[in-house]
Amino acid sequence: MKNLIQFLIFNIIIISFFSAFLSSCTFDNEEDFLEDYICDSIDIVYTDLTYIFSVCATCHSEAFTYRPGIEMDNYESVKSSINTGLVLPAIKHTGPYKMPNGLPKLPDCDIKKIEVWINAGMPEN
Repeated sequence: MKNLIQFLIFNIIIISFFSAFLSSCTFDNEEDFLEDYICDSIDIVYTDLTYIFSVCATCHSEAFTYRPGIEMDNYESVKSSINTGLVLPAIKHTGPYKMPNGLPKLPDCDIKKIEVWINAGMPEN
């Protein structure tokens, strides 16, 4: 019986702590909360971002591009394209072009990963 009471008291303390912690959260919505805790943007290298850039390459590749100077089909071309200063404003929807064209803005986590990668000097591996 004593073990059961200790178990219940321990659980009440834990539940109270987490309830107080979560109720003091200042995030306006679940996406903001999850982004800060789930978006892994540490030590990002090019290979971590190829899932994003490969989609970009469907319209921006060495063989064909809608915007001269913006090619996204390999490391060197992505790096050159980003150095034009046109890519980041386009994916953030803050520049004259909104990419991906005709689609919603990339998830904030993907944009954050790209920004972290750029700020780290765009490492390949």
